[in-house]
Amino acid sequence: MSQQPSFIDTQFQFANAIRDPENNAGPDNIEQRRMTIYRELFYNNIEGFIANGFPVLRDITSDEAWHSMIRDFMIKHRCKTPLFHEIAREFLAYLDNERDSANDPLFIKELAHYEWVELALSVSDADVESRTLDPEQDILLEQFNTSPLAWPLAYHFPVQQIGPDFQPQKISDAPTYLLVYRNKDDSITFLELNPVSTRLIDLINEGLTGQVAAEQIAQELQHPKPEVVIEGARALISDWLQRDILI
Repeated sequence: MSQQPSFIDTQFQFANAIRDPENNAGPDNIEQRRMTIYRELFYNNIEGFIANGFPVLRDITSDEAWHSMIRDFMIKHRCKTPLFHEIAREFLAYLDNERDSANDPLFIKELAHYEWVELALSVSDADVESRTLDPEQDILLEQFNTSPLAWPLAYHFPVQQIGPDFQPQKISDAPTYLLVYRNKDDSITFLELNPVSTRLIDLINEGLTGQVAAEQIAQELQHPKPEVVIEGARALISDWLQRDILI
């Protein structure tokens, strides 16, 4: 193999010195004062983007542990995109694939994912076409799907409650079901779902009408009064339509 050009060697030395300054001095022909400026510039930008993308995670993590994690991210992870708002997604990939999380909170990955969802929805350019329904139409007989700006989610931890005053130490006995969505005002909000409303969302996304979905749920629950389940489904679907969760 031919030797790679010297400028490429210099670039790698320069990048390694920025990523991992404790173990890489950088090119000999670059003044250390300038290297220090570059190191601080890169680090502060990366740290700032991640802190803004994961404010709760930052708030509950000590300064020492936080900066150690950001440095570890810079050393171990190789980003696949030049887009700044995608750094948060890259950080998720780092937590999943490269992070030694032995000393991290058990919920770190789920909390980070939940916070990333808020960011991803806020910058999404998905096109949502609203449709006005005829008041005479029975919404239970219509087919809908969740909007691309509405994401049903399930977690082992109540991620929406985590903060400085609440940090669960074990997996919850029951899953936490959430529906995070961007509303008409472009604000990100969420609804807490229960297993039944989550099942309704799933069946609607499978192409079932609300009526058929509700009947199936009533059968699965062996509910003595299926009409109660059906009317509950009607109320939920009506609410979701008003919020533009269903389209």
